Amino acid sequence: MGSDPIVAEVRAVRERLAAECGNELREIFRRARRYQADSGMTCVRYAARRVEASEDANDSGADRREVPGEERGSEGGR
Repeated sequence: MGSDPIVAEVRAVRERLAAECGNELREIFRRARRYQADSGMTCVRYAARRVEASEDANDSGADRREVPGEERGSEGGR
């Protein structure tokens, strides 16, 4: 499969931004949140969904189900 120039560009930008932040995840997120706040745009944040593990949580194919009554976004923004 050939190389996609758009994917290559996105990866190069990601690497540059990570390097500017010293490859520190906390710094990357701090800058992203600051950029969001400075942009003046409304950022939507969904409430976390609680899940319950299946009976055999050690099973690699274990499924997860949403807890009844807790829908995504029902608690407002976080």
